[in-house]
Amino acid sequence: MSTSGSMAAQLMRRQSVLGGSREQTWLISSLFTVFVLAAWEALAMAGVLPAYIYGPIEIAKAFFELARSGDLAAQTGPSLYRALSGFFIGSAIGVMLGLLAGVSRVFRDLFDLTQSFTHPIPKIALFPAIAVLLGFTDTSRILVIAISAFYPSYLNAMNGALGINARLLWVARNVGASKLRTFFQVVVPAAMPRALVGVRISLMISFVLMVATEVVGHSNGLGAGLMAAYRDGEYGAMYAGIVAVALCGVASNAVLQLVARALGGGRHAGGGGHG
Repeated sequence: MSTSGSMAAQLMRRQSVLGGSREQTWLISSLFTVFVLAAWEALAMAGVLPAYIYGPIEIAKAFFELARSGDLAAQTGPSLYRALSGFFIGSAIGVMLGLLAGVSRVFRDLFDLTQSFTHPIPKIALFPAIAVLLGFTDTSRILVIAISAFYPSYLNAMNGALGINARLLWVARNVGASKLRTFFQVVVPAAMPRALVGVRISLMISFVLMVATEVVGHSNGLGAGLMAAYRDGEYGAMYAGIVAVALCGVASNAVLQLVARALGGGRHAGGGGHG
């Protein structure tokens, strides 16, 4: 067998092993999840858990009852509007300014001190101050979510632009490409995988802030619904609301990953939680 044929065979075997490993990981993860749910349900049925901690079956029944009554749809609509509006505004501005900061030292220095000073502030702490100006309205909630979504997108886009191979920029300059053309045809595609990681983190943070802002002030939505259920002692509806928030986050993240793959950065956008 030729050397190239041997190398190709080794590569195919390696890909097969890696594929099997991914399938094995998925199987182990699924089995572990089933085991945890089964153990949880067994403890609930045995009466070991406190009465206010429901088992998975009872939570599922409460979820479908909430969905059947129409309350779930009524709560989910406003929440998705706030979370996704804030996410799109904050992440879009963050990516745009981050890319500019990555290619311009002056622009980066302009925002560096402000970003370093404001980033550590828990963004929910800004909600009362914003509410003084705008009231406990959707505008206030979307603004807080947008501010929270801005930072991960900005920092990851900036670092993505800063990490571009200098030879790519050198080639663009040598073929006579303008700065604007270099930015859109070299910088943006090269920085996009890292930027998409930040966008994904921003999406998860948007759902966290969605719930946090809805439990404060007069509001509707999933956060307000699960807090009302807690106050009324309707723990089934409370847990159902938590499940609904989780499902919204999972579905939104799946859509974002499809968009990332379409943009060519999907294989790099898988990392990161929302910490």
